[in-house]
Amino acid sequence: MFSIPGAHIRLTLGALALTAGAITMTAANASAESLGAFTCTDRAGGVAGAAATVYDVRVAHHDGYDRLVIGFPTANTMPQYQLTQQATAHFVRDASGQSVVLSGSSGIRLVIRNADIVSGAPSDLKPNLPAIREVAQIGNFERVVSYGVGLATPACFRVLELTSPTRLVIDVQTPADATAATSSTPSAAPSASTTASTVASQPAAAADLAATGHPAQPAQAPTFPIVALILGLLAVTGGLSIAALRRFARK
Repeated sequence: MFSIPGAHIRLTLGALALTAGAITMTAANASAESLGAFTCTDRAGGVAGAAATVYDVRVAHHDGYDRLVIGFPTANTMPQYQLTQQATAHFVRDASGQSVVLSGSSGIRLVIRNADIVSGAPSDLKPNLPAIREVAQIGNFERVVSYGVGLATPACFRVLELTSPTRLVIDVQTPADATAATSSTPSAAPSASTTASTVASQPAAAADLAATGHPAQPAQAPTFPIVALILGLLAVTGGLSIAALRRFARK
């Protein structure tokens, strides 16, 4: 005759597995909210005096926002920058004073100080996304780099400063289930000589985006929490069945 404690051990293991699955799912949900809130105010940041060179400019749409990434792979510190909202998509080029009109009805002006741009970096992108319609270089004079971002309509945004490599990320808010206005080509791995890439709308894990700043790959199914829950349920069911059989055998 088997001893009863074995059933208690199985029940305990099952409960632990269920708890582990629940904790994992809770952690995944928390990471999805860790990027910060969108605000509708001008932003500034970086370190005064820090030098950087723009190598990459990438744009992509994700569920709930359009993402613009400015890459400084040779810099260890984020250069000083300023983001200023404006009511139109009319911009003035630095130094020349020439007026330029970007796609959209409003815009954001990005100014990066003590910076320059590597030869071959993208200078005018027209992804025609739900929020970001165009990103154009409008200044590169006396180590002051400027970009104009043409927006479909005025929108709130958030800013992330990422490292390894150094990247400035600007997320412009869109409706939760917005889709790209036009089809776009799949993204390629960015380098000093590649042009920017635009990817169509696709789900993405917030933690992955925060870690890389790159357009995300299609989200993988959360297999670990599901497996943990299934194993936990099987363990509990098996433990209960064994306990019932033992009680029946003792009668």
